[in-house]
Amino acid sequence: MRILQLISSLLLLLTTISLAQQQPQQTCSPADTLTFTSTDHVHVNGARMDIKGIAWYGFEGGSFCVEGLDQRPLGDILDLVKANDFNVIRIPFAADIVVSMNARYPSNINFGINPGLQGKTSIQVLDEIFTQAAARGLLIMLDMHLFDWSQYNNQPGLWYSHKCKWEEGFCVETESDCVRNRDGICYYYTEQANKDMWSTLVERYKSRWNFLAADLQNELHEPATWGSGDASTDYAAAAERISDEIFARNADFRGLIFVEGIGNVPIEPFCENHTATNQGGGHWWGGNFEAVRCRQLNLANGRNDRLVYSPHVYGPSVWDQDYFTWPSYPQNMPAIWDAHFGSVRQLSGKSVVVGEWGGPNTGRTGIWLNAFADYLIAKDMRDNFHWSLNPNRISDTPGILVDWYTPDQDRMTLLKRVQPNPTKFTVSGSNVCYTSSSLSSPVVVVATSASASVSATATSIASSPSISTSATVASSASTSLRSTSTTTTGTATATATATTTGSASCFISATQTVSNTWQEGGQPRTQYSVTVTNNSPSQTISSLSIRISSLPTQYWSAMKNPADGTYGLPSYMTSFGPGQSFTWGYVAPGTTTLTVVTPACVSSSSNSASATTGGAAQISAAATTTGAARAVTSSTTGARSTSTTTVGGTTTGAVTTSFCSSGICSSSTTTTTTGINNNGGSCTVRISQNTANSWPQGGRTMISVDAVLTNTGSQPISLLSFRFSQATETTWNMGQSADGSFGFPSWMTSLA
Repeated sequence: MRILQLISSLLLLLTTISLAQQQPQQTCSPADTLTFTSTDHVHVNGARMDIKGIAWYGFEGGSFCVEGLDQRPLGDILDLVKANDFNVIRIPFAADIVVSMNARYPSNINFGINPGLQGKTSIQVLDEIFTQAAARGLLIMLDMHLFDWSQYNNQPGLWYSHKCKWEEGFCVETESDCVRNRDGICYYYTEQANKDMWSTLVERYKSRWNFLAADLQNELHEPATWGSGDASTDYAAAAERISDEIFARNADFRGLIFVEGIGNVPIEPFCENHTATNQGGGHWWGGNFEAVRCRQLNLANGRNDRLVYSPHVYGPSVWDQDYFTWPSYPQNMPAIWDAHFGSVRQLSGKSVVVGEWGGPNTGRTGIWLNAFADYLIAKDMRDNFHWSLNPNRISDTPGILVDWYTPDQDRMTLLKRVQPNPTKFTVSGSNVCYTSSSLSSPVVVVATSASASVSATATSIASSPSISTSATVASSASTSLRSTSTTTTGTATATATATTTGSASCFISATQTVSNTWQEGGQPRTQYSVTVTNNSPSQTISSLSIRISSLPTQYWSAMKNPADGTYGLPSYMTSFGPGQSFTWGYVAPGTTTLTVVTPACVSSSSNSASATTGGAAQISAAATTTGAARAVTSSTTGARSTSTTTVGGTTTGAVTTSFCSSGICSSSTTTTTTGINNNGGSCTVRISQNTANSWPQGGRTMISVDAVLTNTGSQPISLLSFRFSQATETTWNMGQSADGSFGFPSWMTSLA
């Protein structure tokens, strides 16, 4: 019966599509009690906090202020940040604006549109950013980027100003040095000066509920070491000393300490378990945490729960590391990321938040961006700060804004994929309310089971390509299943055929979407993103093979089997548990067919028989439906089950169909679905939606819609379907099927 339901549901999905959204829980606490901690993830008052961060630079430069205030009011820019679901702003600054706080004034503000900032020093402008950000539920992380703006093109490698004695390309000896500031004063940024500067800042902002963290030092590099024991270069020890001083002088600081890694270091025998792989040529500045495997941070007085490890990671546009030229690029990258920083959370028990990443979403860097996004999702390491908000004119790291008014929608889509459910903060009187949301990856419910295959073919390169699917489903009895074809008006098409054999035990869902297209050497190239999920209730899958109809020119986040040319689990996964997902990608010349094959999870019955399902449907983006689908089942003993029929109709909105977990019930209407299942139970679903935002784009009006789906009946619902009346460009908190339908997000298996 369970298999019958699956097959029938697959047919019915050809005429309907689904949306399910879980309402996040909200907690409210007095603002002065909010405390941020770090275990496997960042938490706020014990609830997991999902960070979607963005860097807004300028305070580290010669204008002594964030950029953009000559173009727009401060509040408007913060509104733009909020409207695009960022919840934390990382603000780089030069220590000079703290050391010389009464002498540093911003030089890039249009006071005609920012009259409230006139006459303020740089640090007072930062005060105002904290205030206006808090009113919008935005948090702040301060990043000591440089000692002085004059170092912009000569960034210090250590936590104190120094000069090196160089031998054979290495800094073999350091001594303290001074940095000449805007006033001509040569200031020595010693370790104690570093401690004093941070203690001053923390004292100033620790009473602000939205002061999330202090990022101690940006992108340390040569000659910095980690765990070497050399007091002049060992940043692990220095970070502990600076952090301990901050808490000793500000015991009531409720925020976090972010510690970045180091850069390349010579291979040294300071840790027998540490092998500085350099992986073909390089760690990024701030991105090398390899030595954490033998030297973890340890703060005094039980403050380890405030530590966050924060690597910086970039692609070929910033520096063409040797490993970007390997024939195996980009599928070689997960192993490199694992070596550089991917094992830190497991080793230390502390959260890892990527402090910087970015680059143009084209060419090899575009491939890198998507591969890195897939890696963060697969590792559940989604918390991140993208570089940057600013409309960066530098081609190696363009910002998320085209100008100070217009977001880059491709980049917004990428960031939404990595962190679809950032924690939302709102101020209510003296309280701060925050949501705790489960994370999700888009999933397609398409197939399958033991010894089964799923294929998906993109027949057009578009935001919503047509998909052809086939599935194999296991059955423990000899059955036959028939379906009439159904037709809806429109242009997008989908067909489905299912053949069942064997015993039902494990179920795999898969989706393939077009991420990017371009021309290379006069030939078309298509970049695909594939998400695979184990939908089995209890079975773990230890191997997986994925076959692609056309030979990929590149692939990532999956391992290739040289024996048969198929692709399997990525190197960082040894098994595939119930509910687990991983995302991988590849580039191929044009349209491809993807086939996913998984072995049986349990032994198949020797008495298994086969059944065949056939069906075809044309699916449109419009919500006008005609025709009906009928499924009839029978067994070898002659028993006959109740048939089910979906009846279409013309609507002005979306058509919904719901399925009860103890049978199948279905009907369609514009806003509510009610039906009777085979066991006499009923299920009813109500959908409400509202427009959250709208903006012009490319001559069109784009609308962001929030939808809430509620089970108002008495039966748990195990499957839902919903169709939008128009094609969507970006979705979240839902899974998507091969026919363009939408269903449960990956964290939900039923709706009570």
